[in-house]
Amino acid sequence: MSEARQQAPRGHASAFVWMAGLSVVTLLLGATREFLIARELRASGAADLFFRGLVAVSAARMVGLSLYRSRWFPAPREVLGTVLLRQERWVSLAMAVAGVAALLAIVGPRAWANPTVWVFALGVGLAVHGSALRALAERAGRERRGFALEWGIPLGTIAGATLLPGGALGPSLGLVAGLAVGVVGVWPAARCPGGHATKDMPHETPGRTTALLVDALVYANLGLLDAALSHLFAVGGFARLNYAYLFVNAAIMVPSAAATVVALRASAGDPARAHAALRRWAVLGGVAGAGAVAAVGLLFAWAPAAAVVDRAIGWDVSAQTGVLILWSVPFAGLRLANTIGRQSQVAADPRGLLAWDLGGLAGRALILGFGAGLVGLIASPIGLAFAELVQLGAWWRGPRRKGE
Repeated sequence: MSEARQQAPRGHASAFVWMAGLSVVTLLLGATREFLIARELRASGAADLFFRGLVAVSAARMVGLSLYRSRWFPAPREVLGTVLLRQERWVSLAMAVAGVAALLAIVGPRAWANPTVWVFALGVGLAVHGSALRALAERAGRERRGFALEWGIPLGTIAGATLLPGGALGPSLGLVAGLAVGVVGVWPAARCPGGHATKDMPHETPGRTTALLVDALVYANLGLLDAALSHLFAVGGFARLNYAYLFVNAAIMVPSAAATVVALRASAGDPARAHAALRRWAVLGGVAGAGAVAAVGLLFAWAPAAAVVDRAIGWDVSAQTGVLILWSVPFAGLRLANTIGRQSQVAADPRGLLAWDLGGLAGRALILGFGAGLVGLIASPIGLAFAELVQLGAWWRGPRRKGE
């Protein structure tokens, strides 16, 4: 066995441990942010507005990060990060413009006069650029530097909510300030070399960039559809949904962030060869993720624990939260499994994902659109689980290239 092969598993394990550990800190910061928003804004129209803006910023970050991770990780080592940034500058600009348009559509024309909306619009542009820099940091093996962005956003939001309480403007200003600081912090990593020695990856396959963009937009941004249809819920309903998903994300965020990077690296050289291992990891990860979310939901069903949460926040936030978390168990397990397993198809040919992405999105939209009036907020986790179930078909049998 060559020295390179001996080094690779240790490198993946080290990256996984570091990403998981740093994600724990991100999770704690995010929980603190949600706690302050829940205490200050409760289930109100201002809280709905904040979370709609947050979804737009998060979508810009996730689309950019998913696109650039998938496109740049397989790139040959000799291609510098600054070159990759220049090559994708028009793609980044297009994503920023589309992100602002999506934000304005989500909040609705009545909210356009609110300065909070335009603060979030600035945040969308910063988020796209920051996602590119973080992808370059991870490509160069500097995952820790990339977390300057992850930590800057919740820290800024916490500061803004503390200094300017009582509305959505303070947290939004803090979020954008934290995002700007994070972009500055991660910028030096863009100049570092990175990538893989292989030169035969299909990163220049015709239509690859478009496929990655559509996949990132449809699959990586779960909150976009909920935000777009959030006006179907009662005032404050979208905020309640986000408070519940905080705990769902808490259970799957740490392994998900780490597994994505490791799975992409494992698939970069030979996606077909990596598929069998990724499928095993996906099954184990899915079971673990579902079990963790179920445990959190059952904890909320325990009256003493629910009382502690309500007392800390100052109002009855746990009434619906536990039920929503338990309904999210199937989604959580399937999401983590897909996050791991689908990376071999992403590396081989992301065009093979699009039919499954769009089919899941269409079904989820129908479930959410009709279900909101029948079962209320529970329609959201049901729709999410359906979309993830459909997504299994994209990768379970192995990576395929278009035309095969």
